[in-house]
Amino acid sequence: MISEFRKTGDILFLMGLVHYNSGNISARVSDGIWITKTGKSLYNIRGKDIVKIGLEKDIRWNAASSETPIHIEIYKKIPEAKAIIHSHSPHTVALSFLTEKITPIDYESSLRFPKPVDVLNIEYGKWKEKAHLSIPSYLEKSENPIVVARGHGVFAYGGSLFEALERVCCLEFASKILLEVNSGGGSRKT
Repeated sequence: MISEFRKTGDILFLMGLVHYNSGNISARVSDGIWITKTGKSLYNIRGKDIVKIGLEKDIRWNAASSETPIHIEIYKKIPEAKAIIHSHSPHTVALSFLTEKITPIDYESSLRFPKPVDVLNIEYGKWKEKAHLSIPSYLEKSENPIVVARGHGVFAYGGSLFEALERVCCLEFASKILLEVNSGGGSRKT
């Protein structure tokens, strides 16, 4: 388990999808979830950087990521979610200010996301009260296992950490391409 967390965290950090102590990842196990601790770097994760918690709030939640309620609600609502990643992918976050849906135009990303990825607008001042309800409820009803919170970041789930990671990375590449094309940095030929 720890090696999957480390590889996933290292890729997120080295790709610039999280800064030194941002973002969080979790994985469901039979008797709870493993989740990164609050304020810990995702780079070079060690055993002491993750905590095992139950699906009901208890004292162990104090050490867990501040986004734990979102992870827990996703796991409760979506049985096929076995892993969750929350990144602060810079191109995707930038694009979230310009659109309500991210529709990839490159071939690879359009295969991964045949339907546009929605951008949810959750007020920063009401994040703690609303995000743990809005994001899981949206994902439960959506055909996409990924969503963007405007100005904040990406939440993706998968059957494994690597599947969730693939989704986060693919959306970031799609967002970068869209920003380049829309800024005149590239031309779109049909």
